Amino acid sequence: MSAILQAGGRVTGVRLASGEEIHAPVVVNVAGPGSHIVNAMAGVLDDMTIRTRPLRQEVVHVPSPPGFDFETDGTIVSDSDIACYVRPEHGNHILIGSEDPDCDPHHWVEDDLHYNRDFTEQWTTQAMRYAQRVPTLGIPSRMRGVVDLYDASTDWIPIYDRSALEGFYMACGTSGNQFKNAPIAGKLMTALIGYCEGGADHDTRPLRFTLPYLGREIDAGFYSRRRKVNTESSFSVLG
Repeated sequence: MSAILQAGGRVTGVRLASGEEIHAPVVVNVAGPGSHIVNAMAGVLDDMTIRTRPLRQEVVHVPSPPGFDFETDGTIVSDSDIACYVRPEHGNHILIGSEDPDCDPHHWVEDDLHYNRDFTEQWTTQAMRYAQRVPTLGIPSRMRGVVDLYDASTDWIPIYDRSALEGFYMACGTSGNQFKNAPIAGKLMTALIGYCEGGADHDTRPLRFTLPYLGREIDAGFYSRRRKVNTESSFSVLG
């Protein structure tokens, strides 16, 4: 995508890099780690107190210790003392991710296309941290896992909101912790778009959204682009 099309203060569609234009009365920014670039294209940054930027992350894959089937019998664990989370990975491997402790520097990048995709010493650090819990864990010389990006917001809480450009909405800043919430986030955005396009002012009277299975109501203004930084956030992947 090369441009957000607009006229008269309202979005009208997008232009692709090929030059093709796709016209629509509503556009939703779900660009993940590229969300800040798309918001800049739309010219909607000025009224946002919460913004997004891509954060480089390394995730470790190591074999399960001998004699234990972690893929079948392992479980998801969050261990804040060593600042790691783990879960089973295919091939009887263990996935080890970081909980972003203060002692580890953050590696912010400028965009979602140009960043170091190689493993670094951080890989070894995370593997050794988990080895404190599992002394029989082998740490192979060949590094395996994933190097990719979080779409991190200012306070690590997502933005599910409208924007200053009519018809342009945002579902971004998920900060590595919203994958499990994707289905309900879609329902929330559907309700939010209907609410705003129906003439309601979400900025002054935020949508009250009812969770379909629990029947509980939430204030969608919690996810506003204009909210104050939430000081109760963990400011990490834990949300």
